[in-house]
Amino acid sequence: MQSNCVSIVPHDTELGRNRAIDQSSCNKDFSCVSGFCPSFVTVSGAQLKKQATTAIELPDMPDPDMAVINGTHNIVITGVGGTGVVTIGAVLAMAAHVDGKAASMMEMAGLAQKGGAVHIHCRVAEKPDDIAAIRVATGECDTLIGGDLVVSAASKTLGLMEQGRTRAVVNAHEIMTGEFTRDTDFTLPVDQLSLALSARIKAGLSMFDASDLAKAVMGDAIFSNMMVFGAAWQQGGVPVSRGAIHRAIELNGTAAARNIEAFEGGRWAYLHPDAAAKVMAPDFVELPKTTGERIVFRAQHLREYQDAAYANRYTDFVDLFDGDLRDAVAMGYHKLLSYKDEYEVARLLLQTRKQAEAAFDGDLKLTHHLAPPLLARTGPDGRPKKIAMPHITPKLFPLLARMKRIRGTRWDIFGRTDERRMERALIVEYERDLAMVRDAVRPDTQDAAIALARLPLDIRGFGPVKMANAQKAAKRREELLAVMRAPHRTVAAQ
Repeated sequence: MQSNCVSIVPHDTELGRNRAIDQSSCNKDFSCVSGFCPSFVTVSGAQLKKQATTAIELPDMPDPDMAVINGTHNIVITGVGGTGVVTIGAVLAMAAHVDGKAASMMEMAGLAQKGGAVHIHCRVAEKPDDIAAIRVATGECDTLIGGDLVVSAASKTLGLMEQGRTRAVVNAHEIMTGEFTRDTDFTLPVDQLSLALSARIKAGLSMFDASDLAKAVMGDAIFSNMMVFGAAWQQGGVPVSRGAIHRAIELNGTAAARNIEAFEGGRWAYLHPDAAAKVMAPDFVELPKTTGERIVFRAQHLREYQDAAYANRYTDFVDLFDGDLRDAVAMGYHKLLSYKDEYEVARLLLQTRKQAEAAFDGDLKLTHHLAPPLLARTGPDGRPKKIAMPHITPKLFPLLARMKRIRGTRWDIFGRTDERRMERALIVEYERDLAMVRDAVRPDTQDAAIALARLPLDIRGFGPVKMANAQKAAKRREELLAVMRAPHRTVAAQ
């Protein structure tokens, strides 16, 4: 992946994990376009649609019992650069001044770049002379306002907290780090992170998915940090008045009314967690669960990809296997059969305008960024360089999609590239390998057979990325076949 941007987020589907762009946090530097993938489309002359939101009627909410300032009240705000976490610190400091209190604020220098971990240290005191140091030292944190779970549960942050002293409100949303752009299987260890926080803070910890709640109520996850701020205030961990915070938000001048709404929404989420959980529940899409359902789903996909005969080729081969091996073949064989050539990319891109119109308003102009085999030049990294295609390009997609009927024939001009030849060879090789495996599976080789059947799932990407992954898979194939061919291992009776 060319970009380290945390706005690239996972989108899990039945056919595997894809990537999507989180428009709420995208800074539009377009570094993602450099990646070798045919799905990038830029949209001009448009603005994001206002998302449908769930209206909540806020009840009368009691003010909390505020923490008593003993010298200084020390607040640490964590988050990810580029999401407005620094604004929370600025609003807090200004609110303290509006209340007639003293405040100091320090951003951890050099870490507030987009996607980087951010720590804001803020001390609130009754008078300036009470503030002797700005940075919050080990064990001195009275309140943690956690805009990001990863940064909040990092050892650097945990060291600032102390059980019995620190209280915290943390956004439980899985915000992806830059590691995801390099490892498509990367997942956040959410349970471990939550456990680390809980072990340190105990009963003083409150967590909720502020990002999902902000999307549901405000239509934009950018308000999540303000919601966490509101919840922390309602918890009693921010010793300034609500009126002062509202005034500080107004003085900040950016979307004041909406930020105040988000702050109040965070208060409500803290007081009514069950009601908030119902509002923020993400849309649920029913996916196939059984092997049979997965096979039917993939067979239908192959009908759309090519035709009924191609789908029958898939189901006939899968039906030769049983049990866990059948499930593995159903997934691995489909992956090889549905390689994304120019015809399939064109078929998928036919939906681009419809998808764009669902997300944007305005006079949309779409630009597809592609690397056509006959037109693309090699870039300085040795990979084909994508080019912005002319606006007439989408009109060619229907014709190219219909040409799928010549896929793999002598008329297939795109099928002559090294990548296409490799993809067709992999299908033949897989059919031969698994036919051999079907008659050679023993209890001691069952795991190797399943791993071999699933191996195509590791051959991801396009162009040079896919070629490199195929080479890695080829080495793994030889290792697994060696296990399958090894003499039967017996265990001596005890």
